Amino acid sequence: MLNTLLFVLTLIGASLCIGAEVYPSKPVRVIVPYGPGGNTDIAARVISQQLSEQLGKSFVVDNRAGATGTIGTGIVARSAPDGYTLSMADTSWSIVPGLYKSLAYDVTRDFTPITQIMRVPNALVVSPSPNVTTLREFIALAQANPGKFNFASSGTGSLNHLMPELFKKAAKVDIVHIPYKGAGETITALLGGQVQMLISPVLPVLAHIKSGRMRALAVTTDGKRVPTMPDVPSMSEAGVPGLTIYYWAGLAGPAGMPKEVVNKLHGEAVKALAAPIVMDQFIAMSAELVGSRPEEFSRFIRIELRRWAEAIKSAGITPE
Repeated sequence: MLNTLLFVLTLIGASLCIGAEVYPSKPVRVIVPYGPGGNTDIAARVISQQLSEQLGKSFVVDNRAGATGTIGTGIVARSAPDGYTLSMADTSWSIVPGLYKSLAYDVTRDFTPITQIMRVPNALVVSPSPNVTTLREFIALAQANPGKFNFASSGTGSLNHLMPELFKKAAKVDIVHIPYKGAGETITALLGGQVQMLISPVLPVLAHIKSGRMRALAVTTDGKRVPTMPDVPSMSEAGVPGLTIYYWAGLAGPAGMPKEVVNKLHGEAVKALAAPIVMDQFIAMSAELVGSRPEEFSRFIRIELRRWAEAIKSAGITPE
C-alpha cells in the first residue's frame, strides 16, 4: 500500500514538474522575413544574441525572404503558439496589407505582439546638384520647377516610396517617383545624379552625408535631433510638421501564445535592451530603444496599419 502511494505521489510530482516547465526549454527560432544584412536582420541578431545569453537557450535567427516579407511572416502565423517560433515584425508589416487584395494572414488577428524593440528616424537627403542648404529652399525650388526633380525608392509601395509621397502632399510639391530594385540602388542613383531626393533610414546614408556627397535637410523625428547628425533639423523645425516617421522593429509570435510566455519574453527583451552591448549596437544604427508592453505594441501596429493604408490610397497605388 505504501509503495503504491509513493508511486502515485511520484507520478503527480512528475506531472507538476512537466506542467511547470520553465520557458524556454529548447532553442527558439526567430524568423526574419527578409534576407540578411538589413536593419530588421541586424536588430534580430542583436536581440537574439542577448536573449540567448540571458535565458541559456539559443535564439536562432532564420531568414525566410520572399514576396515582400509575406512568406516568412506567414510561416509564423501558421506556427504553434508555444513561444518557440517568433517573428521580427517591422514597418512593412503595417504597409503590406494595403498593397495586396488578400493575404494568407491577418496582421491584427493572427499574431501576438510582444514588444517594439527599437525605432530609427529617417533622413531626407538631396544630391549636391540642387544648390540648396535648407528644406525650405528645396521646397521653393521644387515648387518653382514642378516635375523637374526625381526621388528614388526601392520599389512601389516600399517605405521609402510612401514617405516621399507624404512629403510631397505636405509640402505641396511635384517630384517624380523613380523606383529601383533595392535600397542600395537608390543610394547609387542619388550619388550618380539620376535622382535628386531620397528619404532613407539614417544609417545607410550617414557616411555619405558626413563626406559631403549627400546633404541632409531634415530628419523625420518627433521634434528631436539625431545624435549622429546634431546640425540637421527635424521636419517640424524645417517647416514641414506632421511627418514623424520612423522605421521600427519588434518581436511578435503566433496568435494564442500563453500570457506567461509573452510576459516573460517582454521582460527579458526589456532587460536585453538595457545591456550596454545592446545599447551600443543600436545607438550605432541611430536607433532609439523602445521596449513597449505587448498591449502598447498592439495599439501601435493598428495605428500604423491605418496610417499606411491611407498613404497607399493617397499615392494612387492599386492593391495587387
